[in-house]
Amino acid sequence: MMRIRDKAASGIGSVLEWYDFSLYGFFAPLLAKLYFPSDVLTVGLIKTFSVFAVGFFARPIGALIFGYISDKYGRAISLRITPLLITLPTLLFCFLPTYQQIGFLAPILLIILRIWQGICIGGEYANNIVYLCEGAQKKNLYFMGSIGSCTGSLGILCASLVAAFCYTIFPTKELALFGWRLAFSVSIIIGIFAFIMRINMKETPVFIKVNQKNPVKNPILNSLRNQPTDYILSLGLTFLPATAFYFIFMFLPSSLANVAHSESSKILGDNSFSLFLRLLIIPVICFLSDKIGGVKIARLSSILFLTLSFPIFYAILYYPSLYTFSLCLFAALTTFNAASTPGLLVELLKPETRCTVFSFSFNICFGVFGGITPVIGFLLMNKIDSKIAPVYYLIFAALITLISTFFFTKRIATNENKLFAYNN
Repeated sequence: MMRIRDKAASGIGSVLEWYDFSLYGFFAPLLAKLYFPSDVLTVGLIKTFSVFAVGFFARPIGALIFGYISDKYGRAISLRITPLLITLPTLLFCFLPTYQQIGFLAPILLIILRIWQGICIGGEYANNIVYLCEGAQKKNLYFMGSIGSCTGSLGILCASLVAAFCYTIFPTKELALFGWRLAFSVSIIIGIFAFIMRINMKETPVFIKVNQKNPVKNPILNSLRNQPTDYILSLGLTFLPATAFYFIFMFLPSSLANVAHSESSKILGDNSFSLFLRLLIIPVICFLSDKIGGVKIARLSSILFLTLSFPIFYAILYYPSLYTFSLCLFAALTTFNAASTPGLLVELLKPETRCTVFSFSFNICFGVFGGITPVIGFLLMNKIDSKIAPVYYLIFAALITLISTFFFTKRIATNENKLFAYNN
């Protein structure tokens, strides 16, 4: 039986992962000036978010590495080593000189650090979800998956609060000099704490049974050979969650601060409130998913994004008085994805290669489709010369995931004959 301590230790890693990665997005306008100076502000932002995306492009590599380790040697082994590997590049980033100090070497070193961190993060979140779900009974599968989503949201909430705090208390000069570095240094403390918590982490009962009865020699080759449909379907189901998350919580704050010229501290304060609201709603939707089925929740989410994205984004851009309400409404829509997607993927995938397929599919979506969302948003603004244009990418993602839900076939029926598929 998995201990409560192990579940808590698993969740702390997600807090670290999302705190660090989202903090970069919240400080993007400042980092654009420090590492990618340009006469045109949106050009600097595109470059900064491109580096943000580079880190995500590296994540599928880490997903294969740590997914392989998790399926071959154990979920706990993979999760024990990732906190320090994530923390080390953050430590170096805190001391990274700016463009003004060392010239073009500054953005090059920044890119190297983001790639390094992206590889290390690639196996953290997905393996954490699998670890939590495999310690749950089938009737609580979606609820346990929500712990991973909630801890991820908690990390982003902490990052948003810290960024808002820094923008509020530090004058512009001090913020650029050392304020943002102090914000990133917090993740070093989280990383060390997560590492200590995970030292004696127990293995999941599912992996123990898999390893005894049906071990896989090479999870990567096995899954590519036998589960191509699972890869495609996992990508489709994750497309909207990835795109919506980064559109709402990464792209919107930066675009409003620099395109709509809104105050950064006010935007981040509203962002923090919407994330807190999201934390409260996710467990409720997960409870509902366990009762009626996650695929119905995912389908409803897609339909809501298809129909409401345009009017909500329009209200945010052209009716400032409705901004907080509209952002909270957007945040509420993302709870349907956060509550259903982890459980859907665990249901879909075989336990023998679950971490490999889950990690790779999840990180491809969050790396390619999610990580480039801010870049696509600013490019659409510039090319089409329309503030509303970025929302079309979000609508496209909703359409892809909606189609995918109709091809979803639960693997529970076949897995019920394999007692090691769940913690029964």
